[in-house]
Amino acid sequence: MHFCYPDPANTFVNRWVALLACHEFLPISAQQLANTLHFLADSQTQPKLNINTVIRQGSTVELENGQTGLRGWLKLVAPAHACYRSGRISLLSPLGSAMLGKTVNTDIHLSLLCHPLHFRVLTILHVQHGKIRSL
Repeated sequence: MHFCYPDPANTFVNRWVALLACHEFLPISAQQLANTLHFLADSQTQPKLNINTVIRQGSTVELENGQTGLRGWLKLVAPAHACYRSGRISLLSPLGSAMLGKTVNTDIHLSLLCHPLHFRVLTILHVQHGKIRSL
């Protein structure tokens, strides 16, 4: 997850900033919560979107850090399945909620502990599992 670090100069602070960006913590802003709930619950909007090109829960996303140029993959998951070390981040985390609804070649900007974070979405993958047949 080193690609999430804002600046390679101070690794201790960078570790905390990256950790806070990828973990949910309350209180999240009312605007972040509203945007997240709106995107997840709006059943009329989702069929109009091409689900293969929009980041949503379950998407695996390749991001490029705008400050360091490092690249990495994150999977956007429900809060109960989030694991920072495994690259699975909560959709209620600051970075997760900022990623929702973004498309390829979109920039993501957020600030944590006075450290700006800038990412560019390079690739979006979403795997849909078929129904499992019983034997």
